[in-house]
Amino acid sequence: MLIKTNSLVIYKGKCAIVKDVAADKYSIRTSSGDTRSVRIKDIEFLHAGPCQTIPATPVLPDDELLAETAELLGNDEITFAEFTELLFSGSTPENALGAWEILQKDCYFAGSPSTMIKAHSAEHTANILSKARLKAEQQEARNALLARIRSGNIADSDRSSLREIENVAYGESTSSKLMHDLNMEALPEKAQSLLLKLNVWNDFDNNPHIRRCGMDLHPEYPELLPPPAEERVDLTHLSSYAIDDAESNDPDDAIAYDSANDLLWVHVADPAAAVEFDSDLEKFACSQGCTSYLPEKITTMLPENSVEMFALGLQEKSPAMSFGIKIHADGKAVLEKICLSHVRVKRMDYAQGDELMQTAEFAPCVQALERFRQYRQNNNAVMIRLPEVKIKVDIQDRKINITPHTPSPVRELVANAMMAAGHAVAEFSIKNDFALPYAIQSDPEMSERPDTLPGMYELRKSCRISTLSTVPGKHAGLGLEPYARVTSPLRRYEDLLSHIQLRRFLAGKAPLTASVMDERIATAEPAAVLRTKLERQCREYWTLVYLKNQPADWQTEAVYIAKPDERSVWLLPDLAYEFKNRYNSRMALGEKVMVQCIASDPAMLSAQFRVVVGN
Repeated sequence: MLIKTNSLVIYKGKCAIVKDVAADKYSIRTSSGDTRSVRIKDIEFLHAGPCQTIPATPVLPDDELLAETAELLGNDEITFAEFTELLFSGSTPENALGAWEILQKDCYFAGSPSTMIKAHSAEHTANILSKARLKAEQQEARNALLARIRSGNIADSDRSSLREIENVAYGESTSSKLMHDLNMEALPEKAQSLLLKLNVWNDFDNNPHIRRCGMDLHPEYPELLPPPAEERVDLTHLSSYAIDDAESNDPDDAIAYDSANDLLWVHVADPAAAVEFDSDLEKFACSQGCTSYLPEKITTMLPENSVEMFALGLQEKSPAMSFGIKIHADGKAVLEKICLSHVRVKRMDYAQGDELMQTAEFAPCVQALERFRQYRQNNNAVMIRLPEVKIKVDIQDRKINITPHTPSPVRELVANAMMAAGHAVAEFSIKNDFALPYAIQSDPEMSERPDTLPGMYELRKSCRISTLSTVPGKHAGLGLEPYARVTSPLRRYEDLLSHIQLRRFLAGKAPLTASVMDERIATAEPAAVLRTKLERQCREYWTLVYLKNQPADWQTEAVYIAKPDERSVWLLPDLAYEFKNRYNSRMALGEKVMVQCIASDPAMLSAQFRVVVGN
């Protein structure tokens, strides 16, 4: 058929008007007003017109009339023009457009403007109508669901429909049709806020950060078998102490002092006795990176029976790897003895440890570790003292306990003992030509060592992130070079890997090569960093839930610690929580005020405070 100017045609499923004909090219104007040059095969003739504009679709016959027309047509076939006449009693451009739209529904009739038209079977029509009704019902139900979500009055039966929003909140999906229809960005925080608003979630049962991180709180551990019998040095005659938080249940280090030989002994749990390199359990521990200490759940790096087997002081006699360290007059720590041992350990909390420090028996240990602390300080160690807290959450009882860490001399003493061991062992490894996963940290940007809260906050911000390397280097934050972590093999993979290497040295075996250790570090370090980040997020989350549940008149002290921009940075010492606001009082850094929490949003990890004037 020759298509002339001003004819009505179909182009890519939409109406268009032919504006010009030249050889085998047709210039058409689409419904959107665009002009296109097309070939005859690209368009389908609908009506000769003439049409200056695309006509409006006429009112289409209802289902009853269409059914009657299909019955009338029976098994006959007719042209498109005849079909248009039959439906609309006239073949105008408008009616042709209406007839074409009826054919697109493929319900009562089959065909196209360029083919013959016939009626569908009754079964086909019934099936199409049934699907259309179902779709309409589903859309009606969805509209009703959207209305209930907007009003905040969802039904119990809606819960399954909201799983797509939960998937977004957990970070397991980046799209949600429901959120799109609600004009909401499919962001985890916004999905979480919506679920909380609808009471589908609550703050205690739905901390989403764990699943967003992809962490399994109940992993399937490879089996940990009891360690084989082996020769150990008997050090049970030493008075050894595992000093930790009262609630700690996995003591993996202890200290003793041999005054006769002027040696500090650091005893460390010995899980490497049962965790062989390249075993399933060693690879699993590597994939974990470290034990995860979340406020609501501790997920151990090694199976739970590792604590029973190896934690110090849980049995009358504990297996250990022991480091005998000489603290010289200048504070330098040197490893003089290393052995697999049996030790007898007494467990103490920090309060009991502080009392122990006052005894004459323990005085040589205190003096030696004070020399070592001074040695670190002379090497410009970064000794930051900012408030710290312990957060424990009881999900079942809906309780959040936030306990500030009180300053404890013995806590610092124990920390220095562990650092002395790490430094001495690192130097020992270099001297004996085997690699360890050394902890490296470059100098902070800030050269001063302030002793005020604002100063220490600024100093902490200037510190670089520490990394692991099989090439020894400086750990500027500790003021030590070199340094390797060796005192927590139950909790950290890098310590476990160090113990595996040290055991090979003690047994006279070839050490693990640096390249082999680098491969393990490349897996374990990112895993540990991820868990550390998760711990930080969860601590912040539960702090905000705690604030959210405080009475309206609750107040706490805040310290003004920085002003990096137009907003001020404040620290709540009792919660170890930092926030920003625009309080513009002319205060000096370090000054204190009382504040009230006027809004806490755990979903967005944000809170707003009001300064209580007059206090």
